[in-house]
Amino acid sequence: MAASQIAPARGTAYWQRRVFLGAWITYFAYYLCRLNMPMAKTRMCDHFGWDAAGMGAVFSALTLAYAVGQFVNGQLTDRFGARRIGGLGVFGSVVANLAVLGVTLAWNPRQMGAATGLAVIVGLWAANGFFQAMGWPPMVRLIAHWYPTSRRGSVMGVLGTCYQLGGAFSWLLAFFLTGYYVRALGGDWRAVFAVPAALFAAVGVAFLWLVRDRPEDVGLTTESEAGQDMAASPRPAPADGRLLRNVRATLANPYLWIVAWTFFLLDVNRYGFVNWLPAYLEERTAGEASTLLENIQEVIKRIIHPLAGSAGAVLAGWATDRFFGGRRAPVIAGLLAALGVLSVVFPYVEPHRTVLILPVVAGIGFCTYGPHILMVGHAAQDFGTRHGAAGAAGFIDAMGYVGASLAGWGAGRLIAARGYEIAFVTFGSAAFLGAILISVLWKVGPTSRGLCDRTPAAPSEPNR
Repeated sequence: MAASQIAPARGTAYWQRRVFLGAWITYFAYYLCRLNMPMAKTRMCDHFGWDAAGMGAVFSALTLAYAVGQFVNGQLTDRFGARRIGGLGVFGSVVANLAVLGVTLAWNPRQMGAATGLAVIVGLWAANGFFQAMGWPPMVRLIAHWYPTSRRGSVMGVLGTCYQLGGAFSWLLAFFLTGYYVRALGGDWRAVFAVPAALFAAVGVAFLWLVRDRPEDVGLTTESEAGQDMAASPRPAPADGRLLRNVRATLANPYLWIVAWTFFLLDVNRYGFVNWLPAYLEERTAGEASTLLENIQEVIKRIIHPLAGSAGAVLAGWATDRFFGGRRAPVIAGLLAALGVLSVVFPYVEPHRTVLILPVVAGIGFCTYGPHILMVGHAAQDFGTRHGAAGAAGFIDAMGYVGASLAGWGAGRLIAARGYEIAFVTFGSAAFLGAILISVLWKVGPTSRGLCDRTPAAPSEPNR
């Protein structure tokens, strides 16, 4: 029996839970095929003969392609739907990871020099970045279509835990596959690309089965069951996803530009830690973890950043609704200021002193992912509206990943020239600047200037 026939009997609540589960699990799994490369840094450098700047070029390839992909794929998601674009991103990323695996297996130093190997991997990891950029805009659009404005603060806060927990699990899996799996079990470190790809492919199949783009696709009408602020016409306006109109509406929105530039600065900091925290800890604590307890402590040091971030995402979304009437800027500014302080302090804390380093890294994660979800999730829906939420999220995230690219090759060059301390202080300075910039929107909320998505846009009008 078709979904549209059985859905009305099950009701909106059933499909909201089902779609949320599909979105959460899928974006959790997106990180499997993204964060495996930073954890494989040492192995890749040894295998290909690269230095930190070379590996930084690989990191920047993903983030620059991700930036372009976020903007393009956000608009494509509004045009073709979350299910199609999100599913394509899964399987494209799987293929890219398997291609990297193939190159590492086939690479012969006598036939392919280090520079050639770097160019090939940079190209493949850039392709992976573009497909990875098909992940977040579809999830934002799904929530925007399935949940009313009044619930998005809490729902997006919980959805935001998927990429913190996904990041933690991805780092943990990659740490195992490049470490204990090799040393104690005699495994091949290149499994760090094969195993995540296999898991991600399975999740992609589940995603296509679980989600539907809109309540109307399963025979539901939102007006009677979810409230007027989720109302939609039974047949969507054919202009719902027209690329040029959505692009103009996105680029003409001054609020989105301010959020996007703040997100740019946040991602300089965020990917500074994502890319270089594992390598920094490995370099500063090399050979110190000899017992099982010490190995566990080293694992926790690496995954506490995204784990604490999940708490930040939930509490930040709750705080904006509870204390600021849906205004995101006050919470974002406060957390970014705290992030700046902790980032500057971080390189001066002894890495082997677990009791000191863990609270600092946890605080950095908490203060990173709280504002992160508020900008790329809540603000995108507030200012992009239900019909343009994916495009707005893609634009904001694109700007963020331009900043993230600076934390790849640029940070690699800075670390090689000046050391880790200067690099982490630079990451902290970016957070301070972001706190100042977002304060411009201190009094702006989702209802400002008609931005609350109470009714659908008329077919002949641009999204606001």
